[in-house]
Order: sequence, then C-alpha cells, then structure tokens
Amino acid sequence: MSNCQCSRLSIILVSVLLLGVFFNPARAFDDEDEENDDEEDDDEEGYDEDWIGQTPNSKNFSLPVIRSDKCSEDDAIIATILHGYNKLEIPSDGHVSVSVELWVQEVSKIIEITSEFELDIYITERWLDPRLSFSHLNPCKSNISVDGEKILEKIWNPQACFVNSKLASIHKSPFKNVYLQFYSNGTIWHNYRIKLTGPCSSTLRTFPIDQQRCNLVYESFTHNHDQVSMYWIDTREPILILKENITLPDYQLVDFFPHSEKRLYPPGIFDELVVTFIFQRLYGFYILQVYVPAYISVFISWVSFYLGAEQIPSRTTVGVNSLLALT
Repeated sequence: MSNCQCSRLSIILVSVLLLGVFFNPARAFDDEDEENDDEEDDDEEGYDEDWIGQTPNSKNFSLPVIRSDKCSEDDAIIATILHGYNKLEIPSDGHVSVSVELWVQEVSKIIEITSEFELDIYITERWLDPRLSFSHLNPCKSNISVDGEKILEKIWNPQACFVNSKLASIHKSPFKNVYLQFYSNGTIWHNYRIKLTGPCSSTLRTFPIDQQRCNLVYESFTHNHDQVSMYWIDTREPILILKENITLPDYQLVDFFPHSEKRLYPPGIFDELVVTFIFQRLYGFYILQVYVPAYISVFISWVSFYLGAEQIPSRTTVGVNSLLALT
C-alpha cells in the first residue's frame, strides 16, 4: 500500500470519528424530550388564573379555590359570649321590646263549678340583647340552639308570666319543655310549653245557649313599661290554634282574640297582653234530654182536663204518670 493511500484512509477514519461525535441520534432524541418536558413544566407553572370557576370541558377550567380558615363551634361561641355576662343588667340601654305569640295546643276541660278552664299552650318570646351577638366570632351558622333550662338562668329575660292563672306548670315529658335559640345579631328566641288553669265567666240567664268567656293575662312580673315593653307579634297572627277544631263534651271554641292593656300598679305601669277565648255551650243534649221530655209530660198532664169529672181513676192515673215522668 502506497503512502498516498494510507493518508486517504487516515483522513476517512478521522472524518467518521468526528461525525460520530457531533451527530448522535440518541442524544438528539434526548434533547427533544428534555425540551418537551421543559415546555410542559412551563405550561403547568404558567396557567391562566382567569380560568377559575369554569367547567372541565371548557377552555377556562381551573382547580376550585379552597378556604383555609375554620368557623367557630357552638360551644366555643356560647362560652365566649357568656364570659363576663351580667344577667341583672337590662340590655339595650335599659329598655327592651319583647314580642309575644301564643299557640294553643289543647283545651282539656271547663269546670263550671269553679268557673275555670284548663289548657296546654306554647308561649314564644323574642327580644334583642346586643351583648349576646356573635356574628364577629365567625360562626358556622347564623343561629344556635342551646339547653334552655340551663342557659336561660344565665342570661337576662323579661320574667313574664300569666298573672291571673290559678295554676301553671311547664311540661316535663320527659325533660323540661323549654326551647332557647340565639341569633348572630343578638336576637333571643324563647319558647316553652305550659299547662295552666285560668278563670272564666258565664251568664246562666240564657242557659242552655249561654257562653263561657275565659281570659289569660300575660305580663312581665319584675319589669314595668319603662324597662320592658310587651306587645303581640305583628308580623303574623299572634294567636294560633294548632288543632283544626277544639270541642269539649259540653262546649266548643267559637272565637278568640288578643288585645293589650296598660295597668297601673304601685311599682309603675305594666304592659298586659290579654287573650280571650269564647266557648259556646252545646245545647243539643239539653234540648233532647231535658226540655223535650218535660214538654211532653206537661202536654200529657193536660189530657186529664179533657176527661169527664166522673172519670176520677183515669184522671188520677194520667196525673200520677206525668209526675213520675218528670222525676
């Protein structure tokens, strides 16, 4: 082999080695993969924030926004608002307006001998106490229901009652039926179920088509008008009959109406909420069992006047039978 041929072969080998270094197909594919990965990373890091709230099928889709803060639990809120609370202090700068409504569940009986009636009712009171507002505490809900029997003793309340009742007691079946609810703006919703006996009045001159008028008087026992204003709720009917028809063996409820009065006592003027129930006597029994037999007996006794004077035995029999029928 000549020197010329050896030099050509050396040049070819060097050229092949140089091409292998600068042109590597595997490295080229690796570079493209790295460029594609970099572009995908850029796309993931640079998403459009205007896509928030769109559906996955649309161009503007994005992940939902997640809140990191947590709302306050009921027990923590109650503990906070009752801390340092003075239940003897009248809220709202010493004057509170209390709205009242009454739901009649059942009328048990009317006792004519003692002129009284017995019924089961729900009483609802609403008032505003700014000290018990909790909207600033980030609550989980706008109202909180609490144990009325325990919490009511720790807050201010109007101390209202039926001042003309003969007997009253809160139901315990099986626990004391007292409901208490706090609203975030400080509104208090107080409801309890009570059985009470109240007075009635009647006029027997029109018996058996007479009526019984029964009254209940509800007022604050410890606060006069300057401190507490009591009024019937005005957003709806203040008296609600839960049963469609209240009927007793001798009476039927035919009408009821509320009204309010102001009464002067030695401690001052008090607001009185009065509700009147009117019961109509069911006179069908008395007509059929008393009046009709009495009329028939009287008419039979008149038969003796049409008999002859000589028919003494017949006239005596008719008269005696009439007396026996009346007794």
